[in-house]
Amino acid sequence: MDATLEVVVEIPRGSRNKYEYDHETGHIKLDRRLFSATTYPAEYGFVPDTLSEDGDPLDVLVLTEDPTFPGCWIEV
Repeated sequence: MDATLEVVVEIPRGSRNKYEYDHETGHIKLDRRLFSATTYPAEYGFVPDTLSEDGDPLDVLVLTEDPTFPGCWIEV
């Protein structure tokens, strides 16, 4: 049994930019900038080929030592 998943990072750890992956075009777009001192505490992304209750792929937070970049595929 394979115990790993592939995750696509939308927003890197420490970022104040909110990015969205456009599933139709495959592009990552800047949605907005957070206008407070709040940053994302972990890599935020989704698991491809899944479907959550809101109709989008399953959201995930991935703990990493260093931030990656929007669109990075990682195994978890």
